[in-house]
Amino acid sequence: MKKYAVLSLDVEDWHHLDYFSSTQTNKDYTMLDGVNNFLEIVDNYGIPSTLFALSDVAPLVKKELVQAVKSNHEVSSHGENHKRPLTIDIKDFILDINSSKSKLEDIVGKEVLGYRAPCFSINNKLIEELTKAGYQYDSSAINFSSHPLYGGVDLSGFEKKLDNVYQNTNLTEFELPTSNILNRNIPISGGGYLRIFPWIIMKNLIDNFLKQNQTYFLYIHPFELSKKALPEVDNISVLKNFRFKYGQKKTPEKLNKLIKLLKSNDFEFVTFKNLMNIAKSNELDSH
Repeated sequence: MKKYAVLSLDVEDWHHLDYFSSTQTNKDYTMLDGVNNFLEIVDNYGIPSTLFALSDVAPLVKKELVQAVKSNHEVSSHGENHKRPLTIDIKDFILDINSSKSKLEDIVGKEVLGYRAPCFSINNKLIEELTKAGYQYDSSAINFSSHPLYGGVDLSGFEKKLDNVYQNTNLTEFELPTSNILNRNIPISGGGYLRIFPWIIMKNLIDNFLKQNQTYFLYIHPFELSKKALPEVDNISVLKNFRFKYGQKKTPEKLNKLIKLLKSNDFEFVTFKNLMNIAKSNELDSH
């Protein structure tokens, strides 16, 4: 049985984090050097990846995105400006997904097929709008109802093709992996979890998951891989400050360890577009 891993980068800046939405931040200070740092790491291993870019941010890293596409990476949409879809009118959401798709396609010169909602803020009604806008896949589903910002996707109308890969006639949905501990799902797929939890804990959780599943998906953010100093932010809680800053310097090292862990478990690295086509082909063993 073939096993597949997708490494993805949500191309946004540090101040797009939702817990800064009501805070005055210095938006001139950027940590987008993390885009290039991510690409350096994956290119060093010859790994293709998927970059979900905010179209408002994409012009700031145009050179990196264009070069990424030339190097067999894929650019997909993360929306325009990181507004959570479930907090805006559906008409605004439709404008957002169409505009971001068009702008990103103009920048990279390739069709944009995929979408990931900011903060996984999506539901089935909005997913239907993605297909109308020409998107072929989404990676916004995550089985973690404890998070107050996340949406919920009912996958009962989809056919399971691989672990965490579901398809209906119009769209492929990639569900982010979680691990069940004491009857509670814990995300094991995000940069924040990789950054904050000690590697020995994440390694055990991910290793157990890999032994039972044929896919693994990671999402990470540029600020978590930036070599610049984290900015000081006033008027945020101690908890939010901790969540923002803790473990950032060790994230590149952990990403390298994760890649080696996936390799040691014989996972093949692909983009979400690649995996969508693999799932559609029904020739999983011969790929």
